[in-house]
Amino acid sequence: MGAKGALMQLLYQRESTFRTAPVSPDAIALPFTEWNVGRDPQMVKDLSISSSPLAGKGSVGDVTVKGTAKTIFDLRNIGFHLALLLGVPAVHKAVTKAPTNVTGVTIHYAQTACPTGNGTLAFTFSGKTMTWAAQGETAGAAVDVTAGGRFTLQSSAANHAIVIEVAAASLPGSDKTDADLAVSATLKAHVFPFDMAARPSALMELGHSDIGKYYRDLGLMINKLSYDVMAAEQDVDMEYIGGSETEETSVWDATPTTYASVRATGNGCYISNGATSALGVITGGKFAADNGMQGRKVANQQEGFGLIDQGEVALSGNLEVVFDASGAAALARANTSTRMRIGSTASVSGSVFGLCWDMPNVQIIDKMVPKKGKSGIFASYDWAAHRDTAGNLPMVTLINDVAAY
Repeated sequence: MGAKGALMQLLYQRESTFRTAPVSPDAIALPFTEWNVGRDPQMVKDLSISSSPLAGKGSVGDVTVKGTAKTIFDLRNIGFHLALLLGVPAVHKAVTKAPTNVTGVTIHYAQTACPTGNGTLAFTFSGKTMTWAAQGETAGAAVDVTAGGRFTLQSSAANHAIVIEVAAASLPGSDKTDADLAVSATLKAHVFPFDMAARPSALMELGHSDIGKYYRDLGLMINKLSYDVMAAEQDVDMEYIGGSETEETSVWDATPTTYASVRATGNGCYISNGATSALGVITGGKFAADNGMQGRKVANQQEGFGLIDQGEVALSGNLEVVFDASGAAALARANTSTRMRIGSTASVSGSVFGLCWDMPNVQIIDKMVPKKGKSGIFASYDWAAHRDTAGNLPMVTLINDVAAY
């Protein structure tokens, strides 16, 4: 009998050294819907002339390992993919209550050591300063937030801070306080790095237990990750590049760790400027991250890529909006950059899990909007995140109950 798709299993375990299997098995079993990653032998033809009507037998060239995969957008397991895409995240605490009185403020996370329970955020209109007091503590030093942007507000005790984003134009017109900002005891805020550092690699194994074959890849990295933000049932597409693949007859880890899936759906998504509805009525959106990786062959007597070169990181996508000549359309026409927050959430057992890409500077790319038909007109714009002179970079945060990635 041939192999059955339903009996396949995909294992994942990060490597300490590129293309080197971990010392001992400690794998995660990841959900997936498609796995088209594997060994390409790069066959070389034999074009020798040898008084025969047939060509010579081809030979294996320098094997490469790469391909594409798809998975459901699972707000627990997505962290393992993001750790390959961006790097291993720092673990902090989630703040589950957003400010309601101190408008224009987004709380990204509270530091790991911050006490759980309700903290207090206070805004003083004169001087436009903010303070933070963690549960059971007094406020730390006031921070001037006049210019807007990203700030760290310290409580009276060291390492009890929150990290916030401020939209200056949306700040209150008078003194305001929120005293019920809940720092969670259970939900983690996984904050992913955004830099040019070398990305982690992983051992990944696609197992066919019914035929006793296990295809084990070493040195796998994620070059690209993309998804439709507003799809009813969200899926994530990935492009992998790796080092080598072997065919094994026994599974890497017979008792892998598994996490129950919490799937993001279209009704839990959001796309905004982080403070107002100034982008307009958004009816569609796509997101993509690209590491610009290239595989390099190395003269080391090993098949496959011996080096994965890290390129410039690109975040981009598409917006579909109701065309009213304002909002995203006006920003595109004026070539004015905007902050953009793209998020996907899901509720589970009274908690809200979520992934958010908070990008301080996004260019919405102008284009001609087709005008046809007699019903509503919709405009589709590409967008791309870009740098600024102040060095502001995207904040990538995953909120869930996974202890660490």
